[in-house]
Amino acid sequence: MRSLIHRKLWRGHSLWAMLTVLVVAGASVGSALAVAVPSASAKAKTSSAPLVVWYDAARAAFVKEYKKTHPGANVKWVLYSGDANGDGTLQSKFALYNRVGWKPGVAPDVVFDEENYEGGWLGEPPYNDLLNLKPYISQSVWSKDDGLGDCLIDGKLVCLRNDDAANVLWVNTKLWSQFFPGQAPPTTWAQYAADGQALIKSHPGYYIGEFGQPWDAETYLWGNECPINEASGNQVLTDNPSSPNCTKIAGLIDSALGAFTPNGPFTTAWVTDGTAQKMVMDIGAIWQGSAIYASGTGSNGPGTNVMEAYPPPVATNGAHVTGSIGGGLWMVTSHTQQPKAAAALVEYMDTSPQIQENPTITQGLPAYAPDQDKWLKSLNGVFANSGATEAAIKKAAGEIWTGWSPVPWSVESIFGDVATPGLIAGGSFSSALTALSTNISSAAQSAGWQVKK
Repeated sequence: MRSLIHRKLWRGHSLWAMLTVLVVAGASVGSALAVAVPSASAKAKTSSAPLVVWYDAARAAFVKEYKKTHPGANVKWVLYSGDANGDGTLQSKFALYNRVGWKPGVAPDVVFDEENYEGGWLGEPPYNDLLNLKPYISQSVWSKDDGLGDCLIDGKLVCLRNDDAANVLWVNTKLWSQFFPGQAPPTTWAQYAADGQALIKSHPGYYIGEFGQPWDAETYLWGNECPINEASGNQVLTDNPSSPNCTKIAGLIDSALGAFTPNGPFTTAWVTDGTAQKMVMDIGAIWQGSAIYASGTGSNGPGTNVMEAYPPPVATNGAHVTGSIGGGLWMVTSHTQQPKAAAALVEYMDTSPQIQENPTITQGLPAYAPDQDKWLKSLNGVFANSGATEAAIKKAAGEIWTGWSPVPWSVESIFGDVATPGLIAGGSFSSALTALSTNISSAAQSAGWQVKK
C-alpha cells in the first residue's frame, strides 16, 4: 500500500558533524542512535559535503523541529513537490543523476516522498537507487512501523513509512443530523450510495464525497478489494477489472454520481465555491481530519465544517477492509556517502516523539506504533466526539487491505491521466475502470511484468 508523500535529502560534513547528526535528542525515540566510530569500510564512504534532504511543504514543521534539536547538524534542506500524485519528479531526477553522477552535496541523500509506490519503483531495477536500511536501523525499531508492505521490497527495507493513512468515513454530524435525522451514518457501500441518492433528491448541491481526484482508486477500489493492482512473486500482476469486487463498487458510485463533487480538498474551488461547507460526509485518509476537517486547525481554517471519523464502509464482498491515501515514505539513496548518518536522520524523523506525537507537526496517525497512543489522545478537544473518532481511526488502521501492492508505476498518476478527465466531464466510474485497467496493464508490461486478468 502506498500513497502520496515526499522526500528529504541529507548530508553530513565531517566525522564530528556526522556524529552530531546521529545523536538524537530525546531518549524515547525507540532506540539509541548514537553510533560508534565507523569502520575502515564505512570511512571509505564518508563525505565532507552536507547531507542533502529533499522534503515537501507538509514536512516543513519536521524540518523546523529537527533544526531546533540538532543545531550543529550539517544538512542542506531542499523543498520540492514531494512527487505528489506520482508527478514523476523523483523518477526524472534520479534518472538524471544515474547518468551524470550522484555528486555529494548536490544529489539527495534522504528523500521524503508522498507517493507510496516509490519504494517498489526506485528500489528495484532499472533504478536500484534506494539503500537497504536493515544494516543501519534496528529491527526492534522498523518492525514497529505500520504499513511496511510499502517498504519491504525483495527482502530489503528501502524506506520507513511516515504515517498510517488508512481511510475512514468523515461525517459532518451537524449536516448529517439535519438531513438524515435519527439515522446512523452508513456502514456499507450500498447504504453509502443510497444516502447519496436520497441527498440528490432532498438537498441537491450537497455531497457525500469527492470523485475525480488521482487518489480515488485508492479510496473506492482499494477499499473494496478490487484486484486491479495486485502483485504476486516473480513480477506477476493481477489486473482484473471484471471482478465483482470492482464492478459492484463502480456501479454503486455511478448510481449516486450527482452527490459527488469533482472539487477535492486541494482544489481552489474547495474554498471559493463553498464546497467545504457542503460536504455531508467524505471518505478520506486519517490525516485529512487534522489537515482539513478539524475546527480552526485545518489547512482551510475555520471556514471548513468540522467532521468526525466513523469506521469506513464494509466492502461490497463483506470484508472489513479499507484503502489508504498518502502517508509518505522516508528513503535514503543508495548513493549516499554517509549511510549511517542518513539512516539516523530518517529514523529520527519517523520515530521522534517530539515530531510524531505532536498533531500540529504530524497530522496523520504515526506509523511508528509507540507514538500512536499519545497522538490519538491529542485529538481530545479537536473533534466534538473525539472518543468515537479515536476508536474509528484505530479500527481503520488495522484494516488496510494488503492486496493493493507497491509496484514500479503510479496508479494515482495513471488514474489522473486516464480516468479523472472523463469523471470530471460527467463520465461513469465503470468506463473509467476499463481505461484504468488498460493503462495499468500497459505500465506493467512496459516494466517487464506478466499480467493476469
